[in-house]
Amino acid sequence: MDKFTKDAAITDPNLNLKGFFPLLLDAFGSWGGTVYGLPFDNYSGLLFYNKCMLKDAGFTPQRFPGVRIEALQTMDEEGTSWRTADGRHVSEGNFDPAWTYVARGVVGKGVRGYKDDEYYLNQHVFAGEVSYFGKLVTQGLTKIVNLAAYKNTGNGISMATKNLGYAAICNTGRLHQPLFFRVCTEVLAAPPVRDKLVLNVTDALNAQYDGGPDKDAKFVWPHRTLYFATDPFALDMVCHTQLVAKRKAMGIQVNEAPRFTDYLRQAESLGLGVADPAKITLMTVRA
Repeated sequence: MDKFTKDAAITDPNLNLKGFFPLLLDAFGSWGGTVYGLPFDNYSGLLFYNKCMLKDAGFTPQRFPGVRIEALQTMDEEGTSWRTADGRHVSEGNFDPAWTYVARGVVGKGVRGYKDDEYYLNQHVFAGEVSYFGKLVTQGLTKIVNLAAYKNTGNGISMATKNLGYAAICNTGRLHQPLFFRVCTEVLAAPPVRDKLVLNVTDALNAQYDGGPDKDAKFVWPHRTLYFATDPFALDMVCHTQLVAKRKAMGIQVNEAPRFTDYLRQAESLGLGVADPAKITLMTVRA
């Protein structure tokens, strides 16, 4: 980072690293005490990386064959448009028409939180009743390691199952309001996910107990924990139970209605995992 901040030709003269909230700068821009980048925002669905710096650091296809950064929903190579010259979404080819998640009567039109239907379509590639699984999931990967952040979404959680359930398919914005947690179970039940998922890691080094699913620094605390599990449903039940306790301890009014964990119990009834706390063993390893 110093290489850039000391270059007057490219640095904002008003840049003040001390003006960044320390926890955000540490969580999203630093590693081992060194600042490598500045947070674009305290929450972002976008990934920024410098290809030239990766190459200069030795991360080349020749040295690491098969290792790459890949996304399902992208813009064009220049980062200026979501569409090809003929008006098609540049990411259409990233999705597999042979694997679908269908929600009858639920389309990407007038979806809450999007300024218009075109804005929705830009982000979600398709806008009909069908969501398609990414080819990365159905064809590209043989094993999946699912890395999630520890955070709430209202009175529920947005962790292991939601991280994968809403990332494996497109056209998900329409699903939040009518189906929400059900998607977390039903998408993970599909063979391209179920048969390849081998490990789930929930990062709770810095955890968030309220204000989610977007990042909100004032509700973040240093939990200093990493959770590992082969069963994403058991993992989410453990984290949900612990997060409810944390929210109560912080004076948050908690709604413990069954609907916030019914999707986990549904998964157990389908044989996808375990949700009964009495059947889950939590082991603590201190470093």
